Amino acid sequence: MTEMPLPPAALAAHVAACSDGDPLTLYIEHGRLLAESLITHFPSDVDLAGKRVLDFGCGSGRFLRHLVGAGTGAVFDAADIDRPCVDWLADHLPAPHTAFRNDPVPPLSRPDGYYALIYATSVFTHLTDTWAAWLCELHRLLADGGVLIATVIDEAGGRDFAEVPWDDARIGMLVLGPGRPWAAGGPMVLHSEWWVRAHWGRAFEIAGFHPGAGTVFGQAVVVMRKRAAHPTPDELKRLDPGEPREISSLAHALHRSAQENVVLNRRHDEYSLAYRDEAARRELLERENAVLAARLAQAMADLRAARRAPAAALTVLSAVRDRALMLRRRLGRATQAR
Repeated sequence: MTEMPLPPAALAAHVAACSDGDPLTLYIEHGRLLAESLITHFPSDVDLAGKRVLDFGCGSGRFLRHLVGAGTGAVFDAADIDRPCVDWLADHLPAPHTAFRNDPVPPLSRPDGYYALIYATSVFTHLTDTWAAWLCELHRLLADGGVLIATVIDEAGGRDFAEVPWDDARIGMLVLGPGRPWAAGGPMVLHSEWWVRAHWGRAFEIAGFHPGAGTVFGQAVVVMRKRAAHPTPDELKRLDPGEPREISSLAHALHRSAQENVVLNRRHDEYSLAYRDEAARRELLERENAVLAARLAQAMADLRAARRAPAAALTVLSAVRDRALMLRRRLGRATQAR
């Protein structure tokens, strides 16, 4: 199989892990390591030959470029919300593999039970409000007994988000930075194993929760099998009244939200002061510009006057010369007449 070309550097850099250093080098090397690690989580009893696999949240294909030639025999689909990435993949994925764009909310344009396996890396790490709807949608898309593999930020990533020491009683599903734009990394979501088993386990049998510490992912890898049940998003969100960590984790989430509000208010005050200073500077510049504009207008008027002055002088001199010649001729005739 011919190797896929490399995407433009700007598309390769869309992935957070590829944002430092040369994006194309990281895209290739990090993608290869991740793909090799991901394959080790494919259940050995699932024969993918001739089956369909979905890369949900494919980005610019850092996994796909390695997986399509990994010998699984599967046909890969790739889906993402980023149009430039999807357009590039659609043009460069070798047949029969395909790529398509999905909306921020379900559904996907594929029938029930279409896939034998779906993987979603660094996707549920950002889904704040739509996670349950997407889990139900991926459940719909899987064939009976199909496998979903997803990564989540667990204790291994706690240090990056001021959650040290990690406390399962404080972390259920913790949303940080809701509404943060994707250009700034987007919102981040942390998960504890107990919470994933309690909530995701209503739609899937949790076959394995592999912590991210010491792994190439740096995130926990959750391996799940589709249950026969068809829970709704609300049922996945429902709190377990017999689990005290539901309450303690919500209390901690509220605390972290209050902390973020303090930071945002402080930044708002800083922006307000900066805006006030900027407004004063703008007003000063506008006054200076008005003075300069007046000086420029006067200079242009003086230049036009200076350009007109020589022409006027020449006109007068020409008239004087013509008059002098006429007078000379008259004087000459008068002298001859004498």
